[in-house]
Order: sequence, then C-alpha cells, then structure tokens
Amino acid sequence: MSITLMLAAAFNAQCIEQQLQHGDDSQTLAQLRQRCAVIEPAREATAATPTDSAATATTDIEVATAQPEIERRFAQEKAFEANRYGLSSHMNNYVLLASYNANANEETWEYSPEGISPWEVKFQFSFKVPVTPNWFGNDNGLYLAYTNQSWWQAYNKDVSAPFRDTNHMPELMWLHFFDDVHVGDWRLLITNFSLNHQSNGRSGEQSRSWNRLIATTAFQNDHWVVGARAWYRLPEDDKEFATDPKGDDNPDITDFMGHGELFGIYARDDHNFSLRARGNITQHKGGVELGWSFPLKGKLRGYVQSYYGYGENLLDYNHKAERLSVGVELTPIL
Repeated sequence: MSITLMLAAAFNAQCIEQQLQHGDDSQTLAQLRQRCAVIEPAREATAATPTDSAATATTDIEVATAQPEIERRFAQEKAFEANRYGLSSHMNNYVLLASYNANANEETWEYSPEGISPWEVKFQFSFKVPVTPNWFGNDNGLYLAYTNQSWWQAYNKDVSAPFRDTNHMPELMWLHFFDDVHVGDWRLLITNFSLNHQSNGRSGEQSRSWNRLIATTAFQNDHWVVGARAWYRLPEDDKEFATDPKGDDNPDITDFMGHGELFGIYARDDHNFSLRARGNITQHKGGVELGWSFPLKGKLRGYVQSYYGYGENLLDYNHKAERLSVGVELTPIL
C-alpha cells in the first residue's frame, strides 16, 4: 500500500470514528460516506489498472486530490476538531520573507530622521476553535477565531528592526455548512455570521480600530470557489469619547475599506490562486489582493502575494500600498 493510501486510510478511520461519536444523528449513510470518502476511489482506480509501484503511487495521489479541495478541507477539519492538541486554520498562515512596498507610508513612520525601509517581513497567523462542537448538528457551529497580521521592518537595522504595525482580529462566528443546495451549476457551501473586532493595539495618533457585523457566503463549482462578504460597522459610543476631542480614531475607514468584498479561489493540482477585492464604489477607493501558493516540500508551500490599493493594514488604511511579496505558506486557503 502506498503512503498516500495509508494516510488516506488513517484519515478515514479517524473521520468515521469522530462521526460515530459526535456526528449528527440525522445524517444518512450516504452522507457519512461522502464526508469520509477519500480512499475508496483510490482503491478502485488502482485495482482497475495494475501498474508498477511508482505508477500506482502517482495514481493514488492524482485520485486522492481529484476530490474538490474545499470538500476535502471541510471533511479533514471536522475530523481534526476533536483533537485537543490541534488548532484548525481559519485564514491561510504564511510568512512573506521578502515583501517590497513601492509606496511606503512615511507619514506614520515614527523613527525619523532614519527612513522607513520599503523591504519588510509580512506574516499572518490565523486559527479557529469550535465553541459548540456538534451541539446543533454536524453542519452548524459557533467558533472563536483569531487572526494576527504583522508588518516587520526586519531589515531596517538603523532603527533596531521594529514591528511597524500589527493587526489583531478576534471574532465570534456562526458557521453553517450546506450538503446539497445548488443555484444552477453552483453549490452553496457556507454561510457565516460574525462579530468582528480589529485593532492595531496602539494609542494616540497611531491608534486604529473598528467593530463589525459580517455576513459571508460562498459557492463552489468544480475547482472554483467564489463568494462575497458584507459588513456593517458598529458606531462608536459617543460617551466613550466625551473627554477626547479627537473622537473616533478612524471615522472615515469605510471610505477606504468599503462595506464588503468579493473573493475567488481556484484550487487544482495543489496550486491555489486567490483574489480579494474590496472598497467603496462611491468614494472610488479600494484594494485588491492576489495570491498564488504552490507545493515546495512537506508542509511548506511557496507563496507569492500582491496588494494594490488602500486598506492593506489599519495603520495605513488611507494610504495606497503597492506591494509584492514572496515567502512560504504553512497552511493554504484550500
């Protein structure tokens, strides 16, 4: 048996065990097979076409990855959630070791007369944990999530390599996964409602934060996933700033960040291509992020990311970034 088949068999056993212990009692045998079916197609394919060991291993990999990536991720995450020693990724996790911004923001730079470096290290760490595991069935759940994004002047030795900005984003989410809801050729995957706080944890002139209610939906067609996210910014309490003449730290943030975003992912042959576009149409402001990740070795993946526009981080939400970054991805989007 190939390594791929052994890993798939281990996943199947763990998945079935978790479904029997914690799964929705109303799910059918067909639904259980769909959630945990990774190895059966591979066995059938390899049994139908006898080949040498090298060709068989290749066939195992091709068949195991033929299942749509979003379905494989969902099934693996549900089986993984019962592991008390593991954290499930929320967004992708990456370290961009070479991140170049051709339009760095000097106005928020606090270490003059030494200048800001256009070269940085940008990284993201994002995870989620279930709060209500299987209390409302296997397709619903309340989750806590946390995402950290940092922009680190690692190569600016003149100012002792400070962290230029770090954005913290805790959120409380209700997720609902759909099994068989279609709109034409597109399958409805999830709806997600969340209470979201984002802040850079700073005070004074460089303080940035906002609170949002966010609704997300996503559809899948073969290897494509497309979706939309809309948000409502919760107004700041006037009493909170009664003694502060400045008031809201960033009252015009929706002028640049808008009220939602569109996203798309194409995942095939272990390559992920992603797009996020957000902004305010009436203000003609916004930002676009493009990403490409690909396998390197083991769990490490190469990752290329480009960002153009406003709102890449909170400190510079009203300053246009022109960034190209290269690094490694630890957990992909799909």
